[in-house]
Amino acid sequence: MQKPFILLLILLAFIFSGCYKVNKDIVKKPVNLIPKDKMAGILTDMELIEGAVVYNRTHYPEYTDIEKSYYEVLFDHYHVTKSQIKASLNYYNSQGDEVAKIYDKVLSKLSEEQGILNEEIRKKENKKFRDENNYEDNPFLYRENNFGNLCINPFI
Repeated sequence: MQKPFILLLILLAFIFSGCYKVNKDIVKKPVNLIPKDKMAGILTDMELIEGAVVYNRTHYPEYTDIEKSYYEVLFDHYHVTKSQIKASLNYYNSQGDEVAKIYDKVLSKLSEEQGILNEEIRKKENKKFRDENNYEDNPFLYRENNFGNLCINPFI
């Protein structure tokens, strides 16, 4: 009873160890492979384009062909073609560790840009608050809260 079980385990171990390299061999490295750093930049910009397209579709439904022009600008900026991006993305997707590193760079770039935008928004809101509430005339009526925004001082 135990001998067939051990043979089955050994057979399964061979099968699963043989399947590991299958994906790596199927997708061959393209001749015009885009380098990882450039690919991270392209994917970051593609995420921003997709966000802009969704925003434009909801707020400006009359602009229907805007997506195509965004991608044309992207291709021109990075000097790549759509087929080159597809081939490189297929290759990197077959390399699990490589695509994970690329998307980590994409996420860090997007987070960095979001932080910059959030800071700009906070500064504009503070300026608007100062202008609307005559901050210069009554500086003690206001204080900064934990988020760095001005608010009415409740202790006065």
